[in-house]
Amino acid sequence: MKRNPWMEYLRSAALSLFLIGSNAHAEITNPGNQSMQFSYTTNGDADGSLNAYGNNEISVAEDVLTVQIGDSDDLRYMSGVGIFELKLLNQNLEDARKLAELLCSPKDPASDVPILDLYIARCNGETRSSFVKDFSRDVERKIHALMSKLKEAAIRDGRKLVKLDLALVSVDRDKDGFVVSFRFINGGDYPIKFKTPDKWDTRMGKYMDILGVNGYRLGDSDQDQFGLALAGTNLVDPAQFPDGEVNLPAHSDVVIKMKTSSVSKFAAGTYDLNIGAFMNMEVVGIQSSLVRVDFNSNHKNPTRVTFDRDYPWTPEEREQWEVTQRARMSYFPVKPGETFAEEGLYRAVTLISGVRYRSLQVKRFKVGDVAARDKVKMLMENGNGINISGPVQWEWQATAPTSVKQYSFDIIDDTRQFCTPGSICPRSGRWVARVDVGSDFRYPEYQHDLSSLVRRRRGQPMPSIRAESDRADWEWVGPETEERGCILHA
Repeated sequence: MKRNPWMEYLRSAALSLFLIGSNAHAEITNPGNQSMQFSYTTNGDADGSLNAYGNNEISVAEDVLTVQIGDSDDLRYMSGVGIFELKLLNQNLEDARKLAELLCSPKDPASDVPILDLYIARCNGETRSSFVKDFSRDVERKIHALMSKLKEAAIRDGRKLVKLDLALVSVDRDKDGFVVSFRFINGGDYPIKFKTPDKWDTRMGKYMDILGVNGYRLGDSDQDQFGLALAGTNLVDPAQFPDGEVNLPAHSDVVIKMKTSSVSKFAAGTYDLNIGAFMNMEVVGIQSSLVRVDFNSNHKNPTRVTFDRDYPWTPEEREQWEVTQRARMSYFPVKPGETFAEEGLYRAVTLISGVRYRSLQVKRFKVGDVAARDKVKMLMENGNGINISGPVQWEWQATAPTSVKQYSFDIIDDTRQFCTPGSICPRSGRWVARVDVGSDFRYPEYQHDLSSLVRRRRGQPMPSIRAESDRADWEWVGPETEERGCILHA
């Protein structure tokens, strides 16, 4: 997940003071003084990202180095999050002294360093609290190199005061989706507690909680991906956590099973999978700012899972997948002049006098098609025959008619968009009758009978049409229950 800058200085400075605390500073008194105190923090809340990231911090008091890792996504040498403590000796001690001196370097007014990492230092009797971007690039590079060395040393050789890890156990197909088993591991010296993942906050925003499985199919390109969401879904055994909270004593673990149908499309094959989390936690018995964290299971040891068929495979799975896809794609409407990135049936949406209106019908678009800039004329949903007429955005609604195999004219039944009166309903949802009233069969002109709107489940018989003829049929116009988009993007 790419992080985008920036947040205003005062908010970041205030956060740094809260996180670092009154004892977090660098103090250089004279060359012979062996005592040191300083702190350096990466500010995971300050960069304007979709999610607030955890903070990583190193601090030194006398000859003790403490490293806090609240965001390990970019660390190749560790997974999980935690707090590590290491007594400084030899090269580590020398590196800490150099870093303390660098944090008291003169500021460079011409600096173009874009990094918003934070530090507090006491230099020549004055306290300095600012961003590392105040330094020249040369000083910033030296600070970053020393900070990284000390951080790695503490994680590798230090005592684990706090350590929380996550491991994927299994992913199994189930009747209504997938059952996923995963393990939280407390490898530190203090208890840890957090809400059970079914109670995590999944509302879109900066503090959205995430728990997801992802990975790639063996032997194939990065396009063959697997993605599955767990936060906010159901526990298989709610009685395992009657108070809705996971309490992990020191040096213990717990296996949690959850059930989900929030799964991306994937092809049959063998996958190497990992699990990751954006979450809130609390360490019991020690004062800590390790609260908002993000981390993954060990990428060097992924869980290998084989799926014997594609997903979605059955009509029931396709309906489940379309619910997830509609919700995801509602945040990415295709605007006039933009290119469609995903094939599907799309619904036109527009604003008229501040009110959101949707088309009754859905229209097929292929990857690479371009949304029209001109006026679009389509029947309005619940509009009693009134048309939308103007520029529109397009929202993904469902799978487009799909061939059973490449170059075949046969269509997978549960992806059909049209069917004849009296036939078996191929696709659950809402259907409306249409009649071709044009005089040229090469250029049909359809008239829709809005009073004929019916809801049918797959496998039920389709009704007859009052104006039934060989020029009348049923058109699918959406799922039985609509998940309405809440916003229209400008």
